[in-house]
Amino acid sequence: MKSKLLIAAATLAAAALTLTACSTSTPSSTSTASSDNPFHFVYIGGITGGQASLAATEIQGAQIAIDQINKEGGILGRKVVMDTLDTKSDATEAVSVLQKYLSSHDKPDLVRAGLASTEALAMVPITTRAGIPTYTASATPLLDDVKAYPYNKQISSTFTSQVHEIKNYVLAQGYKKLSVLAPEDASGDSTVAAVEAEYKGSGVTIESTRYNTADVDLSVAYQRAIADGPDAVYANCLGAPCVRIITARGSVANGTDVPMVGDTSMASAPGGVAASVSPDLVKNLHILVYSVQLQLPESQQTPEFKYFYKELLKVGAPGVMTTPSEAYDGLRMFAAAAEKAKSVDAKKLIDAINSTKHSFATYGSAKVVYKASSAYPVLPSSAFAVIEASPLVDGLYSGKDMFQAK
Repeated sequence: MKSKLLIAAATLAAAALTLTACSTSTPSSTSTASSDNPFHFVYIGGITGGQASLAATEIQGAQIAIDQINKEGGILGRKVVMDTLDTKSDATEAVSVLQKYLSSHDKPDLVRAGLASTEALAMVPITTRAGIPTYTASATPLLDDVKAYPYNKQISSTFTSQVHEIKNYVLAQGYKKLSVLAPEDASGDSTVAAVEAEYKGSGVTIESTRYNTADVDLSVAYQRAIADGPDAVYANCLGAPCVRIITARGSVANGTDVPMVGDTSMASAPGGVAASVSPDLVKNLHILVYSVQLQLPESQQTPEFKYFYKELLKVGAPGVMTTPSEAYDGLRMFAAAAEKAKSVDAKKLIDAINSTKHSFATYGSAKVVYKASSAYPVLPSSAFAVIEASPLVDGLYSGKDMFQAK
């Protein structure tokens, strides 16, 4: 299936990262950060369990940021050190390990709380009560409450932003009936609600099917999703269920004839969505990606991207780009905010973030702005592209059959 609007990869600006006020290019300063009073950063995520492969990449991205910050002199002269806590990819366990840590350690300076929305939703209330600055990559709008969670910032886009970009693609294809395939959890609830709100009055009919992320065989759920003859299926998934959904397309009669578009969670499947399935299963499959996931000519790569990508390649070809880039971006953002605020006070850090324009690895040339009224960044369409699913090359998609809204 060809997009009605093709944008050459050359039109995308190079992926970049850092706050405007604080460059994240190759460190020019080699001053040594002090170890006397370290800046304590705590990563909490599914180091084991269903999200283990993604958590591993997040830790890699955070470590790149830590090494770079420390080479530059630390945060306000303090060396950054990281503790990692394993949630076992379970929200209940996330609460337990966080509470245990807080009861036996001094209050950390910054927390990266969970990968999945369910984990983030469980932990952010706790870090808020403790007055700890926190960031997550969760896309659920349930965390977009600055009164309830004043010290939390989200690095990812919201489900609403992603749904909006996919709607641009759906309308460009002329689809009139869209089936949403989403998990039976908070992430799925947010996705379905965002889709129903976004397509209201658009002329596109919406139907939804939910699936259990623990089910090994998702062919029954997929069969339900296409039973009424939709023009396309919009799939929301994270990690292993993405591969199961794609596999299910091949186990259902004419399953791959129905076009499918996956959001950025599907695009961030370890190794790429086409890595562990046969080529016929990705027929008619498009995915929403961030700029950092696209191959760009070296001439279009900024020094900031080159540094981050070079460091990431040192630990092996990345199977996922977004999880390490988001972990990296969040830590760099808070480090720069501390330098701007001359403080690690939670409120002052958030105020500094809200008053600065940011350039993140995740979003390429898109300038990221945070408003005091929202935990999520304001992102233009240039932060996204819809592409044909293809194998990764050194962690990057080729950008074949690219669609980007004007």
